[in-house]
Amino acid sequence: MSLRGDAIRQAKLGQTKPSGPTGLEMRRPFLRKETRKRKSYAIDRPFRSDFESIGLSFFLILFEGDEGDNAFHIAADTAKMIRENLEWLIVMLRNHDAAVVVRNHSGKTLRDFLETLPREWISEDLMEALTNRGVHLSPTVFEVGDWVKFRRRITAPTYGWQGARHKSVGFVQNVVDRDNLIVSFCSGDAHVLVNEVVKVIPLDRGQHVKLRADVNEPRFGWRGQSRDSIGTVLCVDDDGILRVGFPGASRGWKADPAEMERVEEFKVGDWVRIRPTLTTAIHGLGSVTPGSIGIVYCIRPDSSLLLDLSYLPNPWHCEPEEVEPVTPFRIGDRVCVKRSVAEPRYAWGGETHHSVGRISEIETDGLLMIDIPNRPIPWQADPSDMEKVEEFKVGDWVRIKASVSSPKYGWDDITRNSIGIIHSLEDDGDIGIAFCFRSKPFCCSVTDVEKVPPFEVGHEVHVIPSVSHPRLGWSNETPATVGKIVRIDMDGALNVRVAGRHSLWKLSPGDAEKLSGFEVGDWVRSKPSLGTRPSYDWNTIGKENLAVVHSIQDTGYLELACRFRKGKWSTHFSDIEKVPSYKVGQHVRFRAGLVEPRWGWRGTQPDSRGVITSVHADGEVRVAFFGVPGIWRGDPADLEIEPVFEVGEWVQLRVNASSWKSIGPGSVGVVQGIGYEGDDWDVSTVVAFCGEQERWVGLTSHLEKVDRLVVGQNVTVKLTVKQPRFGWSGHSHKSIGTIAAIDADGKLRIYTPVGSKTWMLDPSEVVLVKEQELCIGDWVRVKPSVSIPTHHWGEVTHSSIGVVHRMENGDLWVAFCFMERLWLCKACEMERVRPFKVSDKVRIREGLVTPRWGWGMETHTSKGQVVGVDANGKVRIKFQWREGRPWIGDPADIVLDDSFGINSTS
Repeated sequence: MSLRGDAIRQAKLGQTKPSGPTGLEMRRPFLRKETRKRKSYAIDRPFRSDFESIGLSFFLILFEGDEGDNAFHIAADTAKMIRENLEWLIVMLRNHDAAVVVRNHSGKTLRDFLETLPREWISEDLMEALTNRGVHLSPTVFEVGDWVKFRRRITAPTYGWQGARHKSVGFVQNVVDRDNLIVSFCSGDAHVLVNEVVKVIPLDRGQHVKLRADVNEPRFGWRGQSRDSIGTVLCVDDDGILRVGFPGASRGWKADPAEMERVEEFKVGDWVRIRPTLTTAIHGLGSVTPGSIGIVYCIRPDSSLLLDLSYLPNPWHCEPEEVEPVTPFRIGDRVCVKRSVAEPRYAWGGETHHSVGRISEIETDGLLMIDIPNRPIPWQADPSDMEKVEEFKVGDWVRIKASVSSPKYGWDDITRNSIGIIHSLEDDGDIGIAFCFRSKPFCCSVTDVEKVPPFEVGHEVHVIPSVSHPRLGWSNETPATVGKIVRIDMDGALNVRVAGRHSLWKLSPGDAEKLSGFEVGDWVRSKPSLGTRPSYDWNTIGKENLAVVHSIQDTGYLELACRFRKGKWSTHFSDIEKVPSYKVGQHVRFRAGLVEPRWGWRGTQPDSRGVITSVHADGEVRVAFFGVPGIWRGDPADLEIEPVFEVGEWVQLRVNASSWKSIGPGSVGVVQGIGYEGDDWDVSTVVAFCGEQERWVGLTSHLEKVDRLVVGQNVTVKLTVKQPRFGWSGHSHKSIGTIAAIDADGKLRIYTPVGSKTWMLDPSEVVLVKEQELCIGDWVRVKPSVSIPTHHWGEVTHSSIGVVHRMENGDLWVAFCFMERLWLCKACEMERVRPFKVSDKVRIREGLVTPRWGWGMETHTSKGQVVGVDANGKVRIKFQWREGRPWIGDPADIVLDDSFGINSTS
């Protein structure tokens, strides 16, 4: 027997699946389960026999007579797709020559297997398909508590609708006899015949549900919930009404079960964790350990899950609410054993908690195969025993993890609060960390540390209140001192500017605490990133509303004031963000998309514009709108600031602006005023451009602000300018001049030592010439013109390349890869060089006699790629045709290799 048609041929090849009413995704190809231990899925075993046999029967019918054993293997592997197999049965039954009475190796027919399924799993579509093919299942047996709904074909029930609707769902209250039932619907009890209803999968306590997409208006109203809200079934009342709990709701929401559907949070292949707090499971825990990580193997028609766990021979049956999603492991991830795991499920093989490896293979049940350096064969591990190791790089800010009792090589003078910067990374997982109070890097394992948010220049800091003796001393400061970071050394030392002090205050980052950065009077709003999580009492005024900082507390909390909430309330500074403050004189307009202002339009229109006349301390604003009599009282959240340039500001035409006379996009001019039509501002700006007698008048949106040039700055003509507007006057692109004067329209008058007359230039034609000073992190070497440095040579030579580690009052402390201590010199004695970067193509420097750390297997002809750069300039190079660990070298021993092509530039 053979089945014909495109759908059947695709099913046979395992390429697609029916697109039926469930909207299931494209089916993945059928693959055999290949693992390091074969899991036995017995075909006729209780519990799994029903689904697997259906799959087997289905495919035996499809392939009987010409596929042989291949059909059996395909069927056994795809039997896990329970719901999909039921969908495929419908497709099969629609074929005119489907042999529905064929028997499998146990002598059972398709009908025999369907009879073993819970009747609520068999959809009306499948039941109709079976009936059309002459397959009749035994009558459904109803029991008290069964959930039911009217059949689709029922248009007029024998006893009438009795307040129910066609899609109403209820549960059996009483079985009168074999033909009559009493069913509780939300509308009340109804007398129905057995052949008028079908069983449906029930909703149960604890399940996550949401409103069905086809429901426009819930029977019991919205009660403040949105269509996307997900709730939890609290209970089912005797009258068939669901009680659903939603986050933030004080009591359960009444819902018609016909309007709710179970939320499918997971799909096949998802990684999940059995909730660690789980003590009992609906379908039993068995030998399962809470906290275990597995992979969703199958989703049953009732939305329950089958999980593949690496230590179980068969999938485990559970409910979605009993598991939680986890970030999946991927091939290539670096992992280590969790510190909380004393003995992993698969025994140690010489590994420790400090061992770091990469995942080389992941089995279908989640078992991880891990390649560990210097281990001949992969090590296998249960995913719940492992954690990902963060991908660190040189320059990351780190501290010791709270879960680490002792770092790999001990504590030395480091504490849990110490914060440092990664100085070097080794292939075996060891790292070197620079701490500002140590002369040498601290060595530990990458598994010992975690990233911390970095300090940045401009942050305001003070000493943490719990610190009585800062690592680097008080330097005449006190616990009340507050300063701003102006420079950060390579070892993390913070150079802080304190008001009224000439010298900088040095602070260890582990002793410092960032201040909120907010000031009294700042305008703020709740961060959008908080999502649905309430930000304390913010929900009482609306998350889109604005508030004003009233006071700042030492604990990181701020007191906020708002016109629409009585009294002040506290919030943490990390939950809010600054917004541009409203000030008297600013031009404003209504926010785009505003339906109606808080207090109504009151004579204004959505496109009305006005000027703020007053701002209250609680945020309320008063606005004088053009054409509207009187002062308009408003909510600042309903308004947005209209960009208006002040007279004297420098602006340039945006790219989207059209040309005007000799002026085009990129032209720079000076604002002369704003345009009015009668008494109303017409959203235009008046600009004077040099070289044009007439003023430009156009939309403000066509302009953008640029930095103002000032007298005394050095400038040169841009290379893209072929011919300046006012001529070269005997100069060239190489000429550097000083701005001697600036006209009101922005025209520059340039002084140069060469030339008898003043050189005039358009401001859009020039670029500032800035002498770049050396900064921390720059790669440097001693200038050829310096014969003997101020603080002498030591081990350093003219060819030595180092990295600026610290600087103060004209002195530099430079880190060289061959020196343990920093080298002191004067800034004027050093020059900047291009740093080597990861992925640079390099070769050994010509004429080099012996590299600093020896040749190894390399020669003068060796070429390779930089794969790592330490903070002191030490480079790690992967040379071509060489296996094993990278070659470690001094940057003075290598040069860029142009034969590879263009290298990256600084």
